[in-house]
Amino acid sequence: MSNVVIDPTSSVLSFPQWLLWNFQFTASNMPYNWTISSGSFPPGMNFQAKYSVTSSSGLITATGSAFNEGTPLVFSALGSGGSAYTASTVVYYATRVSGVTFSLATSPGGAPITSGTNITNGSLYQPGLLSGQATAPGIYKVNMVATNSTGDSPAVPFTIGIEAAAAAPDTNTDLVWDFGSNAVIVQTSSVLNVTPAPRTTPIIFVKEQDDLIVRVRAIKNSSILDLGLVGASNPLKLVLKQFEPEAQIVISDGSVQIGSNDANSLLLHAQFSGDTLKSALSNYETDTGTLFSALAELEVTFPNPGYTVGPDHLRRTSQTFTVQIERDLGESS
Repeated sequence: MSNVVIDPTSSVLSFPQWLLWNFQFTASNMPYNWTISSGSFPPGMNFQAKYSVTSSSGLITATGSAFNEGTPLVFSALGSGGSAYTASTVVYYATRVSGVTFSLATSPGGAPITSGTNITNGSLYQPGLLSGQATAPGIYKVNMVATNSTGDSPAVPFTIGIEAAAAAPDTNTDLVWDFGSNAVIVQTSSVLNVTPAPRTTPIIFVKEQDDLIVRVRAIKNSSILDLGLVGASNPLKLVLKQFEPEAQIVISDGSVQIGSNDANSLLLHAQFSGDTLKSALSNYETDTGTLFSALAELEVTFPNPGYTVGPDHLRRTSQTFTVQIERDLGESS
């Protein structure tokens, strides 16, 4: 095999603090490992994160994974079993991906390996993948080396700039909209949570007159979706449901997509002002400080994907979820 050569698609990277993102270092001739010869990554980032795996009859389950077809993968440990695989020095490729389960092939699009594949307590990683949420702004410089069966590549410098966040992450709300189940799930850590709370359990807590920046990511089968809404006018809305009369109260005044591919998300500005909520909150003196459980949903509008029937744009709404609002006479008394 020829020497590995790092191909920097970009040697200067820039991301906002607290944004969940990933970057794939690339090189020729199938590197099975990457190392840092000097420098360090921003705190909060994971490099070549290891996923615990089990396997039976060629079907692998990787805890917390969200791989795509053709993703290169390397075993860091085989645990017990897995005689058909080689750890540490061979690159395999994900195939027949379904959620967190998949098979492996020796080449992209190749036939899956099915015999001698039973594994207990193994682990694998995606070579050259940097992922996570940077927690500290600053400039970080690293020299990267890629390795294949021939040896190491020359070190290549990369510079990563982390822009200071305008607000701390706990001033915002992070939601995931699962397009498989249509559920809306609140996120409380960097580990993707795909388990929805009961619909009657509040997942957003606010006080009347509050403003909120809501970050929404769309997923399906535990993989991030890019809805392709860049440039669309207010494609995502947060609305409250009203029974008498049955109607929607739009409480967000705009949305914008940031990032792309696996790092994309939509931001919207939600306003829980008295004027917006007049028809839902009565604001008599006896209401002060009481709680109102409002039913809410997300609504997205997107271009019709080339179908010959239907309108130019289509609309989809999420399952209903609960927002708990604390009444306050405030300015709307």
